[in-house]
Amino acid sequence: MPLDNPADLFLYELSGLYDAERRSNQLVGEILGRTEQSPLAQILRAQQQQGQQKIQNLETCFAMMEAEPEDVPCLTVDGMRAEFQAFAGQGPSMEAMEIYTVDAETRLAHLGVAAYHGLIDKALLMGEVQCAQILRTNLVQQQENAGTFERISHELGQRVAMNV
Repeated sequence: MPLDNPADLFLYELSGLYDAERRSNQLVGEILGRTEQSPLAQILRAQQQQGQQKIQNLETCFAMMEAEPEDVPCLTVDGMRAEFQAFAGQGPSMEAMEIYTVDAETRLAHLGVAAYHGLIDKALLMGEVQCAQILRTNLVQQQENAGTFERISHELGQRVAMNV
């Protein structure tokens, strides 16, 4: 894909975010498989459903622009997945797995928040108002996820500190 103008750059970055959302959703599925007995499982299942909706929203954005997602792999999410697999391979306790999971999910959410902010701005500058609105919907979900996992992280930290 030639990157000759701002619209090309926008589609490139949108494609990267599309891949990030898809890979993040797969990672949530992997994490869910390791934390099924955890109280976090219900939250992760809800997040996975939200992730599917965000992916569909991005597909709508591509359709509105009469474009197809390019193959732009999100290496950041690949790295986070490799870190998760390495951690899980250490045979952590359920408590350690919960703490690690919450921290990883917080990082994923903040990655998404940053990506959506930049794309919303670019979409508005290009006059793609409807796409910007769709991206804003996804941004709000990412921000809510970040807040949820930050709260859970604090609660887990308090629980662990009380047991020390």
